[in-house]
Amino acid sequence: MIAEFMKLRITSALLLAFPLAAQLPAPNKAGVSAGHDVLRSKDVEAANTFWKAIGGEPVQFAGRLNLIKFPGLLILEIGGGQGKPAPTDLAGSEGSSLDFIGFSVKDLKGSLAKWAAAGITPISGGTKNRVYLMTPDKIKVRITEDKSLTAPIVADRLKMVVPNVTEAEAWYAKYFGAEMVKREGEKVADIPGSNIVFEQGTAAPSKGRAFDRIGLEVVNLEEFAKKLEAAGIKFDSPYRKSEPMKAAFAVFQDPFGTLIELSEGLSAVK
Repeated sequence: MIAEFMKLRITSALLLAFPLAAQLPAPNKAGVSAGHDVLRSKDVEAANTFWKAIGGEPVQFAGRLNLIKFPGLLILEIGGGQGKPAPTDLAGSEGSSLDFIGFSVKDLKGSLAKWAAAGITPISGGTKNRVYLMTPDKIKVRITEDKSLTAPIVADRLKMVVPNVTEAEAWYAKYFGAEMVKREGEKVADIPGSNIVFEQGTAAPSKGRAFDRIGLEVVNLEEFAKKLEAAGIKFDSPYRKSEPMKAAFAVFQDPFGTLIELSEGLSAVK
C-alpha cells in the first residue's frame, strides 16, 4: 500500500479519480467511490514528462507525495529507493488484466497536434474519434473525443480483461456496489467517479506490471475490510493507517487477476 511505498520508497505510481473540483466523488450506497490506481515506472522523469505533456498538473499531498493531477485523475510516479534501482524488466498493460487507462478530450485533433510537438504520437488501432497512446512504461492510454466537455482532458474509464464478464460484473456489484450501465455504446461497471469496461479473455495478473493496481476510496475502511475478510477475501496488505498521511490503506487481489488498493482519507487531496 502507499504507506509502505513511502517508507520503503519503492517504485510505483498512484492515480486518484475525482471530479473537476479536485475532490473524490461522493460514495455510492456501498460506501465506495473511485480512489486511486497504482502504476509502476522504470523512469520517473520520463513518465512524468508524458503525463504532463498530455495535460497533467503537478500537485502535492501531505507535503510528501508529488502528484500529477487531471480532472478525474491523480498520478504519482516513484522510482527506485532505499538502495534499490528502478525496475529494468517491467511488463506493460497489454496482456494484463488491466488493459488501458482512458481519457476523454474536447478536441482530439488539437490535442494530437499539441502532443505531437512533445514527441507523443498515436499507436495503431485508433479511429476518427478515438486513438491510443503508449506511456514510456508501455501502459496503453485510450483517448476518446467528447466535444461536450468543459475541460481539455478528463479521466474516462479503464478496461479489465476477465475470464467471465458476467461473473466479474456480479462480483463488483456485490462487493463495491457497482451498477451496470451503458455509456457511449459500452457497458460499464459504474462506481462513482469510475467506469470499468469488462472484456472476456485470458490475461496475466496485474500485480508487478506497469499498471499494477486499481484504487477505490471507502467509507469506514476498517469495517469494510473486516467484512471482506469474513467473506473469504485474503489481503496482500491488511488494513493499516498512515499517520503522516492521515489515511488508511488495504490491498488484495480480485478473483480475476486485478490487484485492488482500498483507501480512506485520500479525499483530502486538493
